[in-house]
Amino acid sequence: YRKAWIDAQEYQRKWVRFEKALGEYELWRTSNDGETDYKEPPSPPKRNLQMETLVGVLKGEILVHNHCYRADEMAQIIDLSREFGYQVTAFHHAVEAYKIGDLLAANNVCAAMWADWWQFKLESFDGIKENVAMVQAAGACAIVHSDSATGIQRLNQEAAKSIKYGGMSEEDALKMVTLNPAKLLHLDDRMGSIKEGKDAD
Repeated sequence: YRKAWIDAQEYQRKWVRFEKALGEYELWRTSNDGETDYKEPPSPPKRNLQMETLVGVLKGEILVHNHCYRADEMAQIIDLSREFGYQVTAFHHAVEAYKIGDLLAANNVCAAMWADWWQFKLESFDGIKENVAMVQAAGACAIVHSDSATGIQRLNQEAAKSIKYGGMSEEDALKMVTLNPAKLLHLDDRMGSIKEGKDAD
């Protein structure tokens, strides 16, 4: 992971240098119109689509949604985000998020979690029914999601499980399928709650 971000930073620097040289060339060209001396324009770096994506993250233009189950892996990714200066928007699935709810809250990272689904493979083995409620109680942005074609139609019932298992309020449970997903997408200024000025859909 670290090598990829180091490569992305270097790729970003190459394009910054190129754009600066191109600007200087354009300035020279316009101010020396009619001169006989000819100066070659700078050549751009070779494009790398993978690096362009990572540079988009470094610039804050691309939201990072990270598929992750285990707490240690989420903590490692947060460490890398601090080291390289980017923001993790959300961890998806996040079966062990309850172990690091305070870390998620401190770094403004959402967790999009199943209400009660785990132990289907080794990395998802250490889940608990209180996971979602504990993340919310720690002050982090908690979201209930589903990979199931039937579960997605009943997210209100999935959210209600946190009322039963974690003692969550009905209002907070509703936010997990309305306002918090809007926050995750950076659209909470337009939707996710019924408020004057919002789209209300």
